[in-house]
Formats: sequence, structure tokens, C-alpha cells
Amino acid sequence: MSEGERTFRKVALPWMATRAIRGPILFLDIDGVLIAYPEDESMSPHFTPRCVEALKQVLRAVPELRIVFSSTWRLPEHVARLHEQWTAHGLPPELTLDSTPDTRRDDSVAMRTRRGVEIRAWLEAHPEVKRWVAIDDDREGMGGAIEEERCVFTDLRDGLTGEQATRVVAMLRETP
Repeated sequence: MSEGERTFRKVALPWMATRAIRGPILFLDIDGVLIAYPEDESMSPHFTPRCVEALKQVLRAVPELRIVFSSTWRLPEHVARLHEQWTAHGLPPELTLDSTPDTRRDDSVAMRTRRGVEIRAWLEAHPEVKRWVAIDDDREGMGGAIEEERCVFTDLRDGLTGEQATRVVAMLRETP
């Protein structure tokens, strides 16, 4: 059975209303993307302001963009913290469209490649989506399930940078 044929558990985020999909999609990880973890600092549950500003750069440049969370922060045990940090940094909830399915209970999906499989499953469920980019700090987690040329990989220590945000905008503006 292929990843597209499997039925994965849907992760529902309470502040997201079901909406028609229009425009490009950004699959967004949180740790290592919106939260930088410099070597000299301890782990933090708070978004890094400069990383959030880089995301806002993308959102200003591509106003029709919608977010699909691919982070573990989308899971029930973390969703309250995600919502709190999202709104605390002035990121409008209406930009968030959905979250990827949860494959943790599917033993056929390797733990290291789970992120890519979840994104692929979401894309297969939404074939109308042609323009998309995934931002993540874990290249291995994509496991070849999605096209690497559609991904921007951040460094865990730096998170999302302005230079990477510029690259995301260019990728989203490309015709598929």
C-alpha cells in the first residue's frame, strides 16, 4: 500500500476553519525554523523574533499564501502552545489553513522519514495544490517522499533567515 492509499489520523487545530484552498501552500515546521537553538542557549518554547520576522517577510510578499503546519507542534499535546506563540507574535490565525496528518500510529512509516510522508499524504489529498514549499530543519525527515527542490532547509541554530525567506518567496512565485 502506498503512502497516498493509507488513511492517516487527521490532526485538527481548533482555531482553523475549513476553507477552500486558493493560492500557494507553505508547509511549516516550528523547531529549528521559527525557534532558533543556538549552541550557547537552552531550549526555548518561544518563537525567535528574527525568525518570525523572516516568516512575515514571506507573508507580506505572497499575501495569498496559506500555512499548513507540519511540525510536531500541531499535535494535541502542543497545539495550545502553538496557538499562544502564533498570536503573541502577531501572526494572524486566518493564515493557517490546515495541518498534515499524524502518522505516529502507522508502523509502516519510518520515524526518520515521517515528515515527508505526512506532507506527501496531505498533497495527495489536495491535488489542486500546485505551488508549495516546505520549510524544515530536518532534511532526513523528508526521506525522499517529497521533492527536495521544493524545500528550504534551515539550520537548527539559526532558524529561518531573511535570505532563506527571499528564496521561499522566489520558489512560491514560480509556476509549477
